[in-house]
Amino acid sequence: MITGLILLGSCSSQPPAATNSEDITATTIPKTTTTAPIPTTTKKRFENQIAVFILSEVQESLPGLQGIARVQYLRQKSEQFNRGVNNNLLSSKMLLEKNILDYLLISEDILLNSDSYASTLVALSSLGWKPETYEQKILEELSRIDQTIAMLASNTSNDEFNHHDHMSRVRKTSLYPEDTFNGRQNYLDRLSQEMVSAQANWYDTYNTYSPSELSILGEEGSTRSFHYSADGLVINLDQVKDLPAFELKCLAAFYGFPGLQSFVPRPEDSLRSFLNLPAYNLGWAGYILDEIGTRDLGNTLDYLYFARLQSSMALTDLKLHRTEWTSDEAVKYITENTPYASHRIRLLIRQIQQNPGYYAAAIGGKLKFSELKG
Repeated sequence: MITGLILLGSCSSQPPAATNSEDITATTIPKTTTTAPIPTTTKKRFENQIAVFILSEVQESLPGLQGIARVQYLRQKSEQFNRGVNNNLLSSKMLLEKNILDYLLISEDILLNSDSYASTLVALSSLGWKPETYEQKILEELSRIDQTIAMLASNTSNDEFNHHDHMSRVRKTSLYPEDTFNGRQNYLDRLSQEMVSAQANWYDTYNTYSPSELSILGEEGSTRSFHYSADGLVINLDQVKDLPAFELKCLAAFYGFPGLQSFVPRPEDSLRSFLNLPAYNLGWAGYILDEIGTRDLGNTLDYLYFARLQSSMALTDLKLHRTEWTSDEAVKYITENTPYASHRIRLLIRQIQQNPGYYAAAIGGKLKFSELKG
């Protein structure tokens, strides 16, 4: 920005008196002309506007790109940002968005090109744990859950507690929807009501998180069990035995408020909506479910069954993708150690096979949240 200064003399009908150079003092003639410095606030505003423009282009274009085209575009935008923006003048929000952009590039590149399961775990979690560390921590978590289940469940019986027998008994005695259209619709209605109740019951405790606006849809003929996205929760209704009543409260808190749905960023606000980081969102949902389970004393076992399923899926993730288990061995393990039906378990294992590292990373995030709580 260049500023000019114009000096106007007073007007007179007579010409000015003659002068010579000696009569003019040195101070009346500027020796140099300088440009006024640009204020720092203006520079910051300018740099942040450039950053906003680049990031808005990413938000607009990224949803339509897949595979190598997606990685190439992210690399182009990251390099454009590095060349065109002074990071030292960015706001904390814009610095966070730049860090997310860089992380998106790294993680998408790894997920596309790496054959290493260990690298995939890093990309999906941002944790530096080796697969062996994951397995150790997951086994410790499974032991904790099993011991807590045994302690609570053995209080209801005088017999010696047997974990496998207990899970089989819960599976057989649980309530399930009627195997009719109305029965399935009633299940969806009950889950919707549980979503509302969870928000009402826990909002005072977790009021720093966004309320849930999750839509719930049923589908039939699908090869997946539960599918969550920011748009809604889609549930496979083929087999009513896949939908035990004890799970309803868990699903409501895990997928709704204060779980996954309370962490959904608005797309116009942040690149976070593009993060494929199950350690962050699923990890939080698993952690918060444990917190609620310890408070909802009348239903603690129900939350533990759901937590047992999540941790069992994480162990299966590790075992399958390191070729230590077959899919049949995985079905047997989860069936024996959780109260869920084999049909649903097979659907879940198919999802695990299609998403290496996803469920292990999710439990890694949950355990990291627990460690941070201390």
